[in-house]
Amino acid sequence: MGRRIFNFLLLAAMIVGAVVTYDMKHKAEVAAENVARLEADITREKDAVALLRAEWSLLTQPSRLQSVVEKYASHFQLEPFSPQQIATIDEIAMKPVGAPDPAGQALARVAATEPGTAE
Repeated sequence: MGRRIFNFLLLAAMIVGAVVTYDMKHKAEVAAENVARLEADITREKDAVALLRAEWSLLTQPSRLQSVVEKYASHFQLEPFSPQQIATIDEIAMKPVGAPDPAGQALARVAATEPGTAE
């Protein structure tokens, strides 16, 4: 009788071990699929960034910009700037003390409207 109980306990332990092993294997497969998906997403994003960099390089070529400026000169009405247009630090007006900070106010409004932010 004692042997049967012992054998039953060993059988139950083996079944529990098999279930736990299967569960761990399933979780590992799901995690591996997620890693593969994330790696594919990262590769896709890197390719998109490389394409955008190439496009930016093409769009900002000085010769292309010069031709665009010449083509649309009447629309842009651009003129070469003169050295007198360059200001020094001393010529820039200081912000008055106590003047409202529009950027700080905008950030405060955004923070106040976001859910989950505690003041």
